[in-house]
Amino acid sequence: MYKYLLLIPALLLSLVRCKEPKASPKKAIGIGLLTVNTRYDIPLYKGDTDHTASDILKFEVEKSGVTKFVSRIKMKPYLMNAGDSDEAGRKDISMGLIRFPAELKFRVVDTTAKFFEVVTNEDTWETFFIKRDAFSSYYTTERELWDNNCSNCPGSKYNPRWFIFETWERYLKRVEFITKDKLVIYDQPGGKAIFEQKEHDFLPFGVAAVKGEWIKLKKGFGRESNFDDKINYEGWTKWREGEHMVIEVVEHTYE
Repeated sequence: MYKYLLLIPALLLSLVRCKEPKASPKKAIGIGLLTVNTRYDIPLYKGDTDHTASDILKFEVEKSGVTKFVSRIKMKPYLMNAGDSDEAGRKDISMGLIRFPAELKFRVVDTTAKFFEVVTNEDTWETFFIKRDAFSSYYTTERELWDNNCSNCPGSKYNPRWFIFETWERYLKRVEFITKDKLVIYDQPGGKAIFEQKEHDFLPFGVAAVKGEWIKLKKGFGRESNFDDKINYEGWTKWREGEHMVIEVVEHTYE
């Protein structure tokens, strides 16, 4: 009888432990961004050694011309844009712009010669693996894609299957400009403040260097007229606080 009395508490303790919620995955800024081509299916693997994909992300162009992202998993990546419809594309072109294509960027938390581990849902921090293959081109800068995106151009190594992996440093240093609310600029990371923005002036900066959570600012190229010549803006500010980005990024402009 005593043996059964001892087993019951142990069984109850086991049941309680089974019902304990799993710890939420720890969010992090990641190591950079993976831009994917929205023309070809992308197998998503739950484990980096899995041989069978857990899901296949598909891209379907609807009658309106926008791209539909088809997946069994709930997708909320770093950036997901269906692109222009046919009608919106015609309007943009008539205004001297371009037809904006579909875009998909994943936050990358790890990468090796065999895979990228990407965040597929920024709310739940669910991650999957995108495996590298022998058929695709893997670029480290957007410029590399542009240089090889012409099938008949001399020197171009055209491949319609491509990915672009940019570290945060490469990405921030090549974007059009960044802005920041409540901007304070320091002479060095964690050093002395040399400028504090009081007004809501539009100050578009370029990024000259990245050091951990800090970026070194420079006046945005071609946007020098937005700055007061009497003020020294050359210094450092934080671009993130832990996993939270505290700057606004404008990747491209079409003027």
